Parts: sequence; C-alpha cells; structure tokens
Amino acid sequence: MLALIERQTALLEQQGKTIEQLAESQTLLTETLLGQRGEDAIPARIEVLPRLAIFVDVPNILYGAESSGVRLNWGKVADFLSHGRTLVRAIAYAPISDDPTARTENERFVVPFLDHGYRIATKPLKRFTGGSVKANFDVELAIDVLTMSDRVDVIVLVSGDGDFRRLVEIVGARGVRVEVMAFGKSTSSDLRQVADRYIDIAQYADQLRD
Repeated sequence: MLALIERQTALLEQQGKTIEQLAESQTLLTETLLGQRGEDAIPARIEVLPRLAIFVDVPNILYGAESSGVRLNWGKVADFLSHGRTLVRAIAYAPISDDPTARTENERFVVPFLDHGYRIATKPLKRFTGGSVKANFDVELAIDVLTMSDRVDVIVLVSGDGDFRRLVEIVGARGVRVEVMAFGKSTSSDLRQVADRYIDIAQYADQLRD
C-alpha cells in the first residue's frame, strides 16, 4: 500500500511540473505576441484596414485622360487608391467592338487594364442609324456598386459622369464612404457635391502616369 501511495505521489508531482512548464510556455508566448514582457505589457493592436472596391467607367475616364494629355498607369492608380486599405475588388467597364472576330485583349478600352489586377467587364458597342456607336455601362456598374456596398467600407467611383449622383447618394446613405476620382475639367459638379472625397487626377498626374 505504501509503495502505491509513493508511486501516486511521484506521478502527481510529475504532472504538477508538466503543468508549470506549460504555464511558463504560455506566458512566454503571450509576452512575445504582445511585444513586451513584465507588468507593463500592453496588448498588441491588430490593425484592420478599410475594405476597398474600385469601379472604373472606362470610356468616361479615358476620354478625360486624352483631353488632358495624360496616359495613366492603372496599376499605379490601384496602388494609389488602396494605400492604407485592403483592395477587395477593382472592376473596369470597357466597351468592345461588335465585330465577333476582334480579339478582346487588343481592344482599345481593354488594353490599359490588362495585368493590373482589374476584372474587366466588357460589352459590345451598339451601332445606330447614322453611324453613331455607344456602349453604356451605367446599369451594370450601378448594380455592382450596390451589391458590393454590403461587403466593403470604401467605394471609389472613377468617373466624372453626373448620372451617377443618385447612386453615390444611395451608397453613402448605407454608411459606405464614397470617393469620386476623375479629371476636374470633365467632372459633373453634382457628382463632386455628393462624394465624401473628390480626387482630381490632374493633381496627381505625375505619379500616376504610365
């Protein structure tokens, strides 16, 4: 009986030492994660960056760039807008030729966005009597913005089109920050008024050029 008690006592002592070692290891791990040791240790802050989505009205902004004599690097634009933020999605809405034999990757409105992390939404140009052509993405862009507004904190609309004023108001009313980026001389004053921030590309042209 005495031998059994001695074995149990030895086992309990060993278990106690194991628990102490585990506690010490946990303490060291905690102090390492906190970045400090001792009584003055301050819990480390985990920075959560705002989630960002970018929507580019390609014809509108490229025409503005051409009239301003600026060729933008859209990779630089994405980096500029996502500084201090987490880029969730960037979409460029680009019209393409209605010629079924034309290669999409060679299209004028598509090429600037290739290999820069943008999803490219395309739509064939419509030809009207008299020879005019048009491709309007207002509806598609608005639907995507409204859909994404539930999943991001900031939306940047790259367009100067005043038709988007009501869209900006609706998204802003949902508590999402809406920024508008375009060339000042081709931006609707109505759109500027409702944006939380307006970014005139002309002011940053040197760092955003291709």
